[in-house]
Amino acid sequence: MTLFLPLGTTLAALFVVLTLLVSRSQSARIHEDFEENLRAIGTNSRYMLHGEAEAYAKQAGMAYHRVTLGQAGQGPEGDIERTATRAFEAQPGLESFTGSYAGADGAPWMYVVTPGRLQESCQTCHQALGITSFDGRKPGDFVATFGISRSTAGIVRQERTFQWAAAATGLATLLVMGGLIAYFVRRIILRPLERLGASITQVAEGDFTVLAEAKTEDEIGVLARTFNGMVERLNRALRDVETASQGVASGATQLAASAEQIFKTVEETARVGEDLRQAGGGVREALQRLGANIARLDENALETGTRTKAAAQDTEDGARAGKDAEGGMAAIREATGQILQAVRIIQEIARQTNLLSLNAAIEAAKAGAQGKGFAVVAEEVRKLAERSATAATEIRGLTDQTEAAVSRGIESVANTLGKLDSIRDRIGEVTLQVQGVADLSRGQEAASQEVDGLMAGTADKLQQNAAATQELAATVTEITRTAEELSKVADGLRVLVQRFRL
Repeated sequence: MTLFLPLGTTLAALFVVLTLLVSRSQSARIHEDFEENLRAIGTNSRYMLHGEAEAYAKQAGMAYHRVTLGQAGQGPEGDIERTATRAFEAQPGLESFTGSYAGADGAPWMYVVTPGRLQESCQTCHQALGITSFDGRKPGDFVATFGISRSTAGIVRQERTFQWAAAATGLATLLVMGGLIAYFVRRIILRPLERLGASITQVAEGDFTVLAEAKTEDEIGVLARTFNGMVERLNRALRDVETASQGVASGATQLAASAEQIFKTVEETARVGEDLRQAGGGVREALQRLGANIARLDENALETGTRTKAAAQDTEDGARAGKDAEGGMAAIREATGQILQAVRIIQEIARQTNLLSLNAAIEAAKAGAQGKGFAVVAEEVRKLAERSATAATEIRGLTDQTEAAVSRGIESVANTLGKLDSIRDRIGEVTLQVQGVADLSRGQEAASQEVDGLMAGTADKLQQNAAATQELAATVTEITRTAEELSKVADGLRVLVQRFRL
């Protein structure tokens, strides 16, 4: 019966909620139909004669309202009319406005207001009756409101009657259903559940050999067979747990031994990592020194390149000077040739003078004593001609030596110019090689910086590895402790399983 009470309470609450929902739905539908009826009457009243509309409303137990703009009454009806007027002015497409208020007797009333827009027929009718209030207005202007109001007390009474009837019907139905449910629950559910509960109690006390009675094919029978299957699986699971606990104890022992070996390996790894870190520091220092040397090599290469360029320029200047010397020697050779030509002329003049002096001496000898003075002059001229010939011969010899020296000088200058050209080409090659060395040194410096960065990263990784190694050592220690705890847990499981009857 303890199961039936919450079940019955739940059903009762569900039925009450269902009744309330149905009642509210019905009430809402009644209100909607009532409002739609008033809205239809109020809309149609705009196209009726006002007296006829008022008479029809009065006959139907309703109140007819016709209010010109700005002439709303007092009280709750006037408040609704003013609110509706503002709504119609703000929303020209709005066709109705519904409000509620309490009448003089306190009864609830519903008031449906519709907009009155001027029609040509309205103007014609008013003009015929002598009403001039709408003069100057055009068809379609919003000039008044028409409304129908009616008391909703009858609807409220109808709703209450329906709610009481629904409640009474529901209560009677609930009592009948409760009696039937109590009978069938007691016979079909509670008794089998009591037997199943007894079996569960035995299992809870540690007896896993008990089986529940499962004679029926309903949910209780399915539950009993499920329970029996669960007991069998638990029985096998406990046996597996007992076997596994033994394996866990053995594995824990092996895990402890492996953890100890891992701890030793971790210590060795930490030592090797520290050695690598120190070696990496030495490599970084060597790379920094190498970078400094490369920088100096680059500076020397630049300086050498500057000097080789200066030497190449000096070679160019020397080559130009050699060419100038070669031109001067050529001029000397040309002057020497001219001197030789002059010497030949002098020799020819000396020979002719010597012949003339011989002829003069012969003629003087022929003249006797009278030509003796002339003979002396002729002798002196002959001696002078001989000395001129001798001097011209010596000058020619010196000129030949000068020409030979000039030729050798020209040849030497030509050889010098060739050597200077070769030296200039070699200096160009050296300059290119020095530039190549400078480029290689800069590339080597960049590579050294990159390697230094990699070594720095490697040092950081080694530092991280050292930290990770320390964490791993702590983890291995924790694994050792966990292995010992697992061994204890396995022993506890074995003792616990032995308490059950399998």
